[in-house]
Amino acid sequence: MRVLMISLVLLLTGCAQLMKGQQQPVVSKGQGNYFTTCSGTVEDWGSCYGKAKQTCPNGYEVTSKNESSVGGKREMEFICK
Repeated sequence: MRVLMISLVLLLTGCAQLMKGQQQPVVSKGQGNYFTTCSGTVEDWGSCYGKAKQTCPNGYEVTSKNESSVGGKREMEFICK
């Protein structure tokens, strides 16, 4: 019974972490260029756009977007205006 309770707690903790998720950081590539990912089930394109907006309060321009249907990999490069 004790092993079952411990397993249940670990399972619920793992699910809670998945629900909360973790955003990937925005990385500066120099000269005002930035790169970020918004992959998997936790993030979507809206997350990438939100990070760009937060990084560039005066606006941004997307310079490159890449999406792979395998694994839900999404990458975006942008430059601040």
